[in-house]
Amino acid sequence: MPPVPGFANGSYVSRSGMMAGERCMNLFPELVPMGGKTRSALVPAPGLTSFASLSTGPGRGIFAQDGRVFTVYGTTLWELYQNGTSTNRGTVAIDANPVTFDTNGDGGGQLLITSGDLGYIFTLSTNVLTQPVANVTFGGQIDGFFTALDADTSTLRISASLDGATWTQSAQRTAFSDPWLAMITVEREAVLIGETTGEVWHNAGRSPFPFALRSGGEVQVGILAPFSLARFGGSCAWLGRTEHGSYRVFWMNGYTPVPISTPGIDWIIQTYVDGGSANNALGWSYEREGHQCYVLHFPDERAWVYDLSTNQWHERGYWDTSVARFTGYRPLFHATAWGRNLVCDSDGTDVYSLSSTTYTDAGGAALLRQRRTPHQSQENARLCFPYFELECQKGVGLTSGQGSAPLVGLRYSNDGGNTWGERRDRSVGARGNYTQRVRWDLCGSGRDRVWELSSSDPVATVWFDAYTDVETCLN
Repeated sequence: MPPVPGFANGSYVSRSGMMAGERCMNLFPELVPMGGKTRSALVPAPGLTSFASLSTGPGRGIFAQDGRVFTVYGTTLWELYQNGTSTNRGTVAIDANPVTFDTNGDGGGQLLITSGDLGYIFTLSTNVLTQPVANVTFGGQIDGFFTALDADTSTLRISASLDGATWTQSAQRTAFSDPWLAMITVEREAVLIGETTGEVWHNAGRSPFPFALRSGGEVQVGILAPFSLARFGGSCAWLGRTEHGSYRVFWMNGYTPVPISTPGIDWIIQTYVDGGSANNALGWSYEREGHQCYVLHFPDERAWVYDLSTNQWHERGYWDTSVARFTGYRPLFHATAWGRNLVCDSDGTDVYSLSSTTYTDAGGAALLRQRRTPHQSQENARLCFPYFELECQKGVGLTSGQGSAPLVGLRYSNDGGNTWGERRDRSVGARGNYTQRVRWDLCGSGRDRVWELSSSDPVATVWFDAYTDVETCLN
C-alpha cells in the first residue's frame, strides 16, 4: 500500500489552494527516532484544563518565578496559588496592549508590571502595589536595574539599582533614525526594535547611564507587531519587517535575525497587513515534551505555531459551532509553575493548564483536529482511488459518553480543495480494540485529489501514516 506523500507534515498554504493548501490544525508533527514504526506522526495539540477561575477577564499576561505566580485579568492583578485559589492584589490601568512582567530578584524583591502605559511595582515581601512611573509600554530587568520602554517617545528608561521606586535616567536612540517600538530582555541584554532596524543594549558599567549599545548588536530588521516580540529558543522571535517592506517572522540567532516563516506564512502575513490587522498580532512561547513553540496570534483568527524541534508550522484554533469554522485560539501568554504550563484565556475568566491527557478546548468545548494533505496528482491524468486507510492509535475509546465509540471522518476534494464531498466516519476502535482497521473503500477518482481527516472526540489522537492505492483511469 503506497503512503500518501507528506502526510505527517505541518501546515503550508499559498495564495492559490490549487498550488498548495496543507492544513495541520490542532495537531503537530513529531519526529520518531530510528526503530519506530514510522519516522513521524501527527499528535494532538495540548488540551486545556481549568486551573483557576477568576472574577475578571480576559487574560492580559502571566508571570511565574520562585514559586509565585501573578496574572492580570482585565484591570485586576491576581496572585495564583498551587491549589488553584487566588488573591486580588490590586488594580492596574488598562489599554489595548498586553501586560508585561519582570522582577529584580532576590536583591530587590520587587515585581515590575506595565499595564495601560503605566509602570507598577509590587513589593513581594509586603504584597503592596504602587505606581512609580508613567509612560512605559514594555518592562524588563538587567542586573538588578528595571528597564522600561516608552514606545510613544522611543525612550529607554531605567530604575535605580534594586529599587523600582526610583526612575531618574533615560536614553534616546542614536544609532538609527527609526524610533524604538518594542523591547524585551534576554540573557542580560535588552533587544530594542524599531520599524526597520533594531539593536541590542547591555550593562556596560558606564556612568551615569550604565547601559550602551552592544558592539555588533545592530540589527537590520524591524518589527511590524510590537507585542509579537517574545522570548523563544534561548533568544527571541517576532513578526518583523525589512527596510524594503518584506514581512516575515524572525528568530534572533546570536545578533542575526533569521527568517523562520515560509513563503506561505509570508503571504498570509501580507493579507493581514493589507487588511490593517497585522500590527496587532501577539506572540508568546512555551516548551513542553521536547517541543519549543512560538505562537503567533492574529486578531480573531487562528494562531500559527512554529515548532523549533521540527522547523515546521502548524495551526491552532477554537472550533466555533455557531458559525462552523475555526476562530481565534483561546490560550494566550504562558508561565511555568508547579510542573504546569499555565496560560491565560483571551476570551474568558479562567486560567488554564495545558494538558497532554485532556482532549477538550476552553470551557470543555470540542477540540477539533484536522489534517488536510498535499495534492495528489499526476500530470493532470484522471486517477482512481480504490480505498484510503489511516494508520493511527486505536482502541482509545472512553468507558462511557462521547468518545466511547471514537470516530475519525474523511472527506476529499477533486478540485484542489475548492469544494468537498460528504464526510464519511469510521471507528478507531472502542477501548481495547487495538486491531481495528480504519479504512474507506470506493474513494472515487479525480485529477487533483486532496484528502482531509478530522476528529473531535475527546480521546488520544495520533495519526502515523495514510495509504491509498492510485490507479490511472482510462479517461
